[in-house]
Amino acid sequence: MALKEGSRVFLRFDSPSRGQLLQLGIVREVHDGGWTLAFETRHHAVEIGEEKLVYYEQAREFVQQPVRVDAQSSGGPPFVLSVKFVGDAVSAGTRDEDRVSTIGTALTATLEDEDGCLIQDVSLSGLAVISTRRYHVGRCLEIAIRDGDEEYVGPVEIQSVHALDGGKTRYGLLGVFDTAEGRNLQNGLTRMTLEIQQQHLKRISGSS
Repeated sequence: MALKEGSRVFLRFDSPSRGQLLQLGIVREVHDGGWTLAFETRHHAVEIGEEKLVYYEQAREFVQQPVRVDAQSSGGPPFVLSVKFVGDAVSAGTRDEDRVSTIGTALTATLEDEDGCLIQDVSLSGLAVISTRRYHVGRCLEIAIRDGDEEYVGPVEIQSVHALDGGKTRYGLLGVFDTAEGRNLQNGLTRMTLEIQQQHLKRISGSS
């Protein structure tokens, strides 16, 4: 695999009460057919032989890799898992994942030429924003999102419209990823979704 020792990965856990959670880990060793992963905070309970999904960045694209837990340490930190690959890595953006709330992050977007549109949630496939403009379902717009030093720009399609007080509207937007510009937006949404989920997980675990 393309990952090297020291690469960041996110191990996914599915919680009935909290939805999908992502645990940040580091590739400690790369071996034939798998990795040894190290976690600074205790990961959620896993069993030997259990299959999980690992997310990571490869060639500027986030991908998901199915793995099987082969061994785990009894203590830590670091808490160590050995995993074996059980399938090929595929683009993480090919799945419609649960949306992650961005309330409290102050993330905004430029929708067409309207700056400062508050982002309410993001997912691997789209996002929701608040706008003072009126658009109809099915319309394609251009969105630009500034996240730190990165800017993600691409086309989106309006999937839902919900009127709010004060002349504002909440739009559910689906990314259109079939162009180079769209893939840039897809990578940005994936990065933000994973990072925000990790922040949520830290708050839940009390490690922030």
